[in-house]
Amino acid sequence: FQIAGVRTVIMTLWAVEDQATRLWMRKLYEGRLMKQLSTSDAMRDASIAVLRQRRANGLGGHPFYWGAFVAAGDWR
Repeated sequence: FQIAGVRTVIMTLWAVEDQATRLWMRKLYEGRLMKQLSTSDAMRDASIAVLRQRRANGLGGHPFYWGAFVAAGDWR
């Protein structure tokens, strides 16, 4: 990806449940595009949003659902 010119690659360290990934990605793009946050701040906010929603729904806050996402490259 970097050879092709991509500045940042966002990936997961393990397979994550589809619903948790969908929420996390939605929050990531809201942070980047609507709030104009840096990638690292948007990633942090997305992870916190998933954690809060899971806790509010009584599903627990295990990092399996929000801790797998990492950015490589220019994360600013």
